[in-house]
Amino acid sequence: MKMFFVLCSYAMRYAIFYLIPHGLVFTRTSREARRSRGFSMFVVPNGTPGMDVRPIRSLTGEVYHYEVFLDEVRVRADLMLGPEGEGFQALLNGLDSDRFWGRYYKAPALERVLRQLVEYANTTTVNGAPLGRDPVVRRRLAGMATDIAALRALFYRAACLLRDGAPITYETAVAKVMADETGQKLARLGMDLLGLWGPLREGSPWARLGGQISRLYLTSLGHTIAGGTAEILRTAVAVRGLGLPAEPKGR
Repeated sequence: MKMFFVLCSYAMRYAIFYLIPHGLVFTRTSREARRSRGFSMFVVPNGTPGMDVRPIRSLTGEVYHYEVFLDEVRVRADLMLGPEGEGFQALLNGLDSDRFWGRYYKAPALERVLRQLVEYANTTTVNGAPLGRDPVVRRRLAGMATDIAALRALFYRAACLLRDGAPITYETAVAKVMADETGQKLARLGMDLLGLWGPLREGSPWARLGGQISRLYLTSLGHTIAGGTAEILRTAVAVRGLGLPAEPKGR
């Protein structure tokens, strides 16, 4: 009976490392099993000897993620989640729910930004007329309101499925893709409305709306990568949601 596992030379990225006492490590524990098996998941306490934590600075200059290297980290066997070799399925199940909890706040957060942009359009004069009278601006703002309302409905549906214990096959993938791309779309709209003042950050005396549009634009760039890229999630929707054949494997 195994008492310990030794994890070596393994790198990953942790979000909010400083807020959590433990991390999840997904690693291969057997080379004999087929490709989707032989992986296991462990709960590893932060600060375990052999764990090297390095901050990753984002485009905004802030730290949201950490790179973690494991060099001969000894982990007790009873810290394994589930049976040995069954970690891949646990990972997939966890990702489905994580995509919900990692993005459920998006609709109300984007709606608050949209309201600020609407107020800015109504109170900013361009060529002697309020910016909000520009038909292109009006259509883009109205289109964003429609997208955010649809996004909220998607998350309500996913939340009901989670509440009822129903299986989630593709719903959170759809919601995450739309949440991240709607956030990027709103950030681009904000940059267009603010014009030359858009890139100015918080602290600048000339920044409009507190410089938050610049921050939203920079932080939103990585959202369609984190937690599963938009391309991978669209494949999941195609296969698991629409029943289309999987993409052929490369030779």
